[in-house]
Amino acid sequence: MIYNGGCMNIKINDRVISKVNSSKVIDQDEKLMNRYNLLKKQLKSNFKNEVYNRVETMKILKEIKDNEYYKMDGYKTFDSFIKDYKLAKSQVYDYLKVATAIEKGIVEEVYLLENGFKNTVILLRNSDSNLMKKSRRNPIKPLRFQLKRQDSYDFYKKNLKLASFVLDELFVHKRDLLEKLIDDFKLSKL
Repeated sequence: MIYNGGCMNIKINDRVISKVNSSKVIDQDEKLMNRYNLLKKQLKSNFKNEVYNRVETMKILKEIKDNEYYKMDGYKTFDSFIKDYKLAKSQVYDYLKVATAIEKGIVEEVYLLENGFKNTVILLRNSDSNLMKKSRRNPIKPLRFQLKRQDSYDFYKKNLKLASFVLDELFVHKRDLLEKLIDDFKLSKL
């Protein structure tokens, strides 16, 4: 086709795009997408299998530890048993923590399967730190002070609860003795 609209002659060619090439490109894209979807399904399946395997491993380790079966092989401690299986100590104790939580009903196995092992451990650590620390910890902050004599330090270090009891008793029930000790302290500073 020739356009003659003045002094310029422009020739426009009719273009025919090959339908064969375009279908090849679409087929290739579909194959790649199908392959990608298959890989994603396999990945999800592998993760689920990994979680199932971990659940079984947790149950096995918990039973071995709870019943002290490791002693049958001559191991003195559970830690020496797990070293032979080349398992990380922290990983094994995370397994035991999750297995115990499942056994006690704190976490359901379904939660573990849906959310994975790491998220379950994080949940337990957070709930442990919030619940357990509150129940175990005395809300009163501990005192820190330094004694002047080594023998008194050694005595009170061995008997921390006694030292706490003595100080509380002085303050609550023997206030007059405490006042006398305060006066002696003030005089010794002069």
